[in-house]
Parts: sequence; structure tokens; C-alpha cells
Amino acid sequence: MSQASQSLNQPAPNDKSTTGSRERRRTRLPGQDLSLEETLRVMDVAREMRDQRQNAEEMFRRDDLRVKLREKLLKSARLSGDDVSEAEIDTAIAQYFESLHTFQEPVGGFQRVLAHGWIWRGRILAATAAAVALIGSYWFLFS
Repeated sequence: MSQASQSLNQPAPNDKSTTGSRERRRTRLPGQDLSLEETLRVMDVAREMRDQRQNAEEMFRRDDLRVKLREKLLKSARLSGDDVSEAEIDTAIAQYFESLHTFQEPVGGFQRVLAHGWIWRGRILAATAAAVALIGSYWFLFS
């Protein structure tokens, strides 16, 4: 191979377009070329994770929460003039935390039926549309 053909295949040492792209390729960080929308989405996810972490930390600090709640209840009892002992307040707090995350089935009634109807509105609408289409097709075919 001649020297001229070798020089055509190899980039010139001072060619900035190839060295710049190599340098950018080496120093590029993940997520560096995000659009504004993608950057905002990442920031929203980070903010939500931070909020959830703070909520979880608060939930796990039950002892601190009990102490603060006890202080507030004692202060409000003193301000209102109620004669409540500290043992009664401790018992009330214990009962509160025991029943804090329990589920009780709501009583039956018309409001409950309406709530279930609202939840199942898509299925009810689809079933009604299918029934109307079936009745309409039978009526059209046999009348």
C-alpha cells in the first residue's frame, strides 16, 4: 500500500472533528443528553421518592410520635380544665395506635350500592351496550 492511500484511511492528527467526538464519547455521563421534559420527569420521581422516604421515617418513629401526642394531649387537657391522669392518656394513645390501621366493612345501604355502581361503571356500561346490541340485532333480524 502506498503512503498516499494510508494517509487517506487514517484521520489527520489535527482533525478536531474526530478527536472531539472521541473525547465527548469518553466523558459522556448517563442521562447527560436528557431533554427538558425527561429532566423534569426525573426530578418528579426524585421528589416523590424523597417524600415517601420522609413519610416512612415518620411512620417508623412511633416512640417520638407517642411522646409528642402525649405532650399535646396533656397540654390540651390542662387548657380545657379536664381532670385526666397520665395513665388514662397513655391508655387512650395505646388504643388509638392499636386501631389505627384496621379495616371495618362499611354498613350496607343505598350509598354503598351507588359506590359499587360507580366503581363498576365501565363493566355495567359495557354489559348494557352488549345487551342493547344483542336485542337490537334480534329485533332487526326477526321483525
